[in-house]
Amino acid sequence: MEEVNGADDLKKLFEVILGTKVKIKDNINQAEENVFGLMINKLIKADVMEHKLIEDGGIDAHKLTDPLWSVIENYMILLYGPESTRIILWYIYERIGPDGEIIPLETSNGKTFLLKTTNDLWSYIKYKQPPTK
Repeated sequence: MEEVNGADDLKKLFEVILGTKVKIKDNINQAEENVFGLMINKLIKADVMEHKLIEDGGIDAHKLTDPLWSVIENYMILLYGPESTRIILWYIYERIGPDGEIIPLETSNGKTFLLKTTNDLWSYIKYKQPPTK
């Protein structure tokens, strides 16, 4: 990690306040990855809960949840683009097969990627997205 621009002034301020030496690091990419993972895991839990409501209690919540899922999907498109959103939704809905095993993601050219964790998904999406200018 590299130090943040203008970190000297911040360091001095924190050192005066805290009475000890400090280092200020730019870890925005790690924080973004952590928030992404948390968000995806919460969405997976919500999807599982929806299915359990139907299976265990016969309660169909889709009239309530479908508009929310639509909003979430559209925000994902704004944040990550349509192709990455398609992969994220595959990860949420289709990654685990009926036997409980992880299904590899297969690209249009036949290459496969085993995305076991949200960190794997994050890395794949970052790998596939063109760098921003």
